[in-house]
Amino acid sequence: MGVIGAGNIGSEICRRAMSFSMTVIAVDPVRREVTGVVPEVWPVDRLSDLLTDSDFVVIAAPHTPETIKMFRTEQFRQMKPTAYLINIGRGAIVDLDDLTAALMDGTIAGAGLDVFEVEPLPTNHPLWKLENVIMTPHVAAASPRIAERHLQTLLDNIRCFVTGEAPSTLVDKRRWF
Repeated sequence: MGVIGAGNIGSEICRRAMSFSMTVIAVDPVRREVTGVVPEVWPVDRLSDLLTDSDFVVIAAPHTPETIKMFRTEQFRQMKPTAYLINIGRGAIVDLDDLTAALMDGTIAGAGLDVFEVEPLPTNHPLWKLENVIMTPHVAAASPRIAERHLQTLLDNIRCFVTGEAPSTLVDKRRWF
């Protein structure tokens, strides 16, 4: 499995894949390892290596100026024809027309999509009719424990503020994440 974006969500995807004895590789612009899971996270310039090696490609990256339309026809052609694309990141990362063409002509085997370049996906879009696509309505993060997790994050960040530590979820607005 190849994972694009080894932040909190991508790292958890890596951990879960490892629990199924999958070989996991990842690319990320910042992170260089996922402790105990991926000893070497590759820089993004090795995306093509990840694509050619992976049976499943999971996008868990944020929407930034660098990731807009990161996946076009060229990237789908680098993937194995038996590979599946899973996008739980942001819809803007994958060109919708190029993905649709790749799925229809067999460039890739299939896709699991929680996000789309256009949301909601129009009711007449060809993806709705493809048997090699599983779609969910932008709910990959849905869980009955979300409110509890958000509260815990808030409390952890308040504790960090009070003790003079950096927040655990600090965002660098210059990088968009």
